[in-house]
Amino acid sequence: MPNIKNLTGKSGASAERLVIMDELISKASSVKPIPKEVLFKKVNQKLKTKIGKERFNQDIGELRNELDEYSRTNGIEVFLINIRNIGYYYSLKGFKRYNNIDEDDKNLLLYANSLFDVFSGTPLYQKFNTVVKRLIDESLTIEKKNEDLPKNIVQIDKGIHLKSKEWLPQILDAILQKQCLDVLYTNAQKITQKKHLCPYVIKQYNNKWHMVAYDHTTTRPEKTNVFTLDNIDSIDLSNRPYIIDENFNAEDYFKYCLGIWHEHKEKPIKVELEFLEKTIFNSIINNPIHHSQTHRLNKPQTKLTVTIEVFESPELMRLINSYGSSVKVLEPISLVDKVKENGKNVINLYK
Repeated sequence: MPNIKNLTGKSGASAERLVIMDELISKASSVKPIPKEVLFKKVNQKLKTKIGKERFNQDIGELRNELDEYSRTNGIEVFLINIRNIGYYYSLKGFKRYNNIDEDDKNLLLYANSLFDVFSGTPLYQKFNTVVKRLIDESLTIEKKNEDLPKNIVQIDKGIHLKSKEWLPQILDAILQKQCLDVLYTNAQKITQKKHLCPYVIKQYNNKWHMVAYDHTTTRPEKTNVFTLDNIDSIDLSNRPYIIDENFNAEDYFKYCLGIWHEHKEKPIKVELEFLEKTIFNSIINNPIHHSQTHRLNKPQTKLTVTIEVFESPELMRLINSYGSSVKVLEPISLVDKVKENGKNVINLYK
């Protein structure tokens, strides 16, 4: 947020009072002006060092001078109207002399709005878009207000299922408000069950949304698990307590995952992969397949050896298979055997 000097071109207590006064008057109108006594009182409420009536009147005069200068500079006539015994308001409805955001702040809001496009199709996105537009409108001159926000300046994958998205606002609210949810959930075995879930984290992976939540319902000793939002049929607020799992750590939960597959009891394994296709070396070096990745390139630069520490999971197998004959598993032997077996099964399909 810009400081007072950024807003007024000045610094000190006088500039602070002008910004406060401008904020209050900008919310007034000809229909509902702000009375002088109310303005004086509200300005003082926001100040550490209170001012008297004489200083307040001087500030009003300084604000009028600021408006005159603004009108001359911008070619827009705007002035402070004072209806005796009724109150103050600006001659231009919605006008605000001192903008609360500068150009850098405005650009950040526009970037954020494009990134928030991942929530498009949900009420959450529309609310955010409205807030961004309101904040930016407040920083613009009158004739530039209400222009459409630029779209698609940052493009992200929009292939996420709408069913996944529709539950996001309720789940995010529950996380922030620490509320338990009654969820009708259909698992991978097509069994539908009412669950009482305390959500902690949402995660996007493979064009779907997932949440990590504490499950009141499960008989498993590990109560915190991953749930796919596509499998939710309904959500309501629950009267169950919101439980905080002391063993859950949002930063570490997916530490050894290649996606969302999480193992409570299993320990991660060190996987050594040897890549043989030169054209993909730079891509793998510059875009690690996992945050734990280390690599070494042999001197002839014909082989790239990569080591990662991850759970042995279906996602790991899919990753290896996606490289086909361009990669060879070196370690561990148990994984080598699985890849060999999978290769044999693929060959058998074509016999």
